[in-house]
Amino acid sequence: MSPRQASLARAALVVLVALAVPACSRSAPEPDPSPSPPPAASGAPAAAPLAWDVPGSWATLDVPRAGPRKALYKVPRAANDKEDVEVQVLSFGLGNKGDVEENFQEWFAQFDGDVGAKARRESFAVRGMRVETVEVAGTYTIALGPKAGARKRASVEMVKDGYRLLGAAVRTSDRGNWFFRMVGPDETVQSARSAFRGLLESVR
Repeated sequence: MSPRQASLARAALVVLVALAVPACSRSAPEPDPSPSPPPAASGAPAAAPLAWDVPGSWATLDVPRAGPRKALYKVPRAANDKEDVEVQVLSFGLGNKGDVEENFQEWFAQFDGDVGAKARRESFAVRGMRVETVEVAGTYTIALGPKAGARKRASVEMVKDGYRLLGAAVRTSDRGNWFFRMVGPDETVQSARSAFRGLLESVR
């Protein structure tokens, strides 16, 4: 190779190296020696659910892990009653389904006649929470098919005479409204009245 050819070859090599260096730096940048911390998780922790004391004579039944029903209890029957009484605890979160009066009206609609107009109502405070109670009695209907029409009644219903409902809504500031509903034969519901009240007074 002549001296001139060797000089041109060296020059070409220098140009190739100069072009290669910036290309390598773009594809594999050096890691930041002091990376910024990850952003903090957004949102406050979820509020703890409502708690209460269950009367010792009530049997606790299983409920689905998802859905509005948070607890279910069976109340011992009174001597003359042949059917069980259940107590349901419901929570719909912070949405519109937790409206107190709408839920009460749905409960009243399960009885024949305008029982809501003569419902016995009461309210009291427990640990800063307002508790509203309702009580009605009469002929109770259990839907055996889809509800339809203006009154949202099923075309086929099971009718239960001599039933009573004790219901309550517990209004909380950060956990939505919680609903407690006991319905069944009159004598058993009447006998469980004080236990139901004790449960409501224990909410926390």
